[in-house]
Amino acid sequence: MLGIIYSFAHSFENNKLKKSALIFTILGIIAGFVMLGVRLYNPKGMNLILMAFNRKLVVTIAGLALLSVLCTLLASLIKNKFLRLINLLSLLVLVFISLMYLVPPILQYTREFVYFGESGISTNSMLRALGFTLGIIVCLLLTLSAYEVHRALRNNNEGNIFLLASVAIYACEFSAAAVAALQRLKVWRTSDSLFGVTVFDVMIWRGENPNAFLFAQLVLALIMLAFVIKTHSKPDREFPNKALLRKEKARLRDCRRWSWSLAFCGAMAVFIVIVLHYYDTKPPAEIQPEPYEISDGIISIELAKVSDGHLHKFSYVTPNKYDVRFLVVKKPAGAAYGVGLDACDICGIAGYYERGEEVICRRCDVVMNKNTIGFKGGCNPVPFDYEIRSGKIFINVKVLEAEEKRFK
Repeated sequence: MLGIIYSFAHSFENNKLKKSALIFTILGIIAGFVMLGVRLYNPKGMNLILMAFNRKLVVTIAGLALLSVLCTLLASLIKNKFLRLINLLSLLVLVFISLMYLVPPILQYTREFVYFGESGISTNSMLRALGFTLGIIVCLLLTLSAYEVHRALRNNNEGNIFLLASVAIYACEFSAAAVAALQRLKVWRTSDSLFGVTVFDVMIWRGENPNAFLFAQLVLALIMLAFVIKTHSKPDREFPNKALLRKEKARLRDCRRWSWSLAFCGAMAVFIVIVLHYYDTKPPAEIQPEPYEISDGIISIELAKVSDGHLHKFSYVTPNKYDVRFLVVKKPAGAAYGVGLDACDICGIAGYYERGEEVICRRCDVVMNKNTIGFKGGCNPVPFDYEIRSGKIFINVKVLEAEEKRFK
């Protein structure tokens, strides 16, 4: 969408208007940096304030997107320079507000390159930084390709149709997000109905289809590039000399090349959000409970069996037939061990799994800091009492039986 908006701004004769999209983009990115800086300066004091502000931003973006759809439609139907200028202004404000909202969470990923206790120049941290960089490059190439392909549509009606469709998809995306934002702002209740659909239904659909609107934009890009390839296969008029004919053929060739570039970048985006995301987030096979010794109601686990830094799972069936699962992992910092239930206060008994060197919650996909396992709070495994002596971990079964109802 940003590439198409750049192309639309470039179609104006005034040089200042041609540069306006880039100016508003830069201002939006700067505003995003300011938003992130405010959060990092005072994370505890500003967290709730910025959370509420971001929800209001989502609603604002949805409103601006709907307004831009209306302006684009009117400018397409009524050929008026003033309406066209108003249309551009609405799109530029939409770009500015959207970037102010989207840039901070993107920049937050840079804080996850190096995990706690990990070297800053490790292979994993370098791979995360490389992946982040490649993701930004794919987005920039998508924008540039869309810009060049849309510019090839010299007919204003054709260009306006694709602009209208792209902004409409964006408006639908943020309208769905605005429904959830208004519910969290206590403006709407989950049971409230919108055109026969409840707020809760919209929230569930959005959660189950996070990439639906991305795919819709890419389908639109596919239609646009197919249209450009078809209409730019050969010159459609006569030229007074061969030099002008060669120049036109070169222009058409560039249009087709940018179309294939858009197709390639779109395919890369689909590959990233489907294939790479699947392999990055899929849980491995369930960790099978390991054996242990039990005598006089005391479980004992040799430290030598759990000192490899990986996650180890154990299971104890209580007299009431509850299967209480618990975990042991050696912490990377020092010689301490993290011991806790295979459950947490937030996500219940969803449990945890190991992905590479990371311990992950199965329900919310949050990465656990191994050094905090054994402490209360967040999505950490629920801690319980145990003892370490004589090279073994000792756990009283009464402690596990007291937690059995968590595992109903």
